Amino acid sequence: MIRVDLHLHSSASPDCHVEPEQVAARCRRLGLSPIFLTDHNSIEGASRLQAIAGQRVVVGEEIMTSAGELIGLFLSRPIPKGLTPTEAAREIKDQGGLVYLEHPYDQFRRHLTEDAIEAVADLIDIVEVFNGRSDSDANRRAADLRDTLGAAPGAGSDAHTIHEIGSVYVQMEDFEGASDFLVKLRSSKIVKRQSGFRMAVARLAGRIRGR
Repeated sequence: MIRVDLHLHSSASPDCHVEPEQVAARCRRLGLSPIFLTDHNSIEGASRLQAIAGQRVVVGEEIMTSAGELIGLFLSRPIPKGLTPTEAAREIKDQGGLVYLEHPYDQFRRHLTEDAIEAVADLIDIVEVFNGRSDSDANRRAADLRDTLGAAPGAGSDAHTIHEIGSVYVQMEDFEGASDFLVKLRSSKIVKRQSGFRMAVARLAGRIRGR
């Protein structure tokens, strides 16, 4: 069995300051492998890690489409931002990758619109049913959507800081390639612990209420 955090960021994302090598070191300490790196509109960080001998990496990208964000996994080349969701999803498929719908109901994130989800419904392979930065209602609605679409369930920390890495991970059988991963993901187990980001938000909310 392996443990994987399916949604991680590095300094290749403009809103993260953790170098890819630091992400890799943290994953090794936590026993997370392979590393799924899903930077915003970039595969530069994942490509850097791939160049390190013995480092097992799945290249992902969180793509800003014309109607919200969508993740591609198992990519071989970057996908440009600004495409329609359908165009982005087809680009992912053309690379033999998987279409991963992340935080679809988080009101504070740039998720796909309802119309966009409907347009790409047949192309979605995975729905993120637990995002470490989303609240319980958003995650519950995402799980309902996964049931409706019949997609595989995904989960990840959405880490933008070092301490968030592994706050959510998937425990599953080891795999070889995208197709095998998708099959085995369906029988995986999602493991959750309190996210440092969520705790910080809760502390801030408490201070605001106390004013």
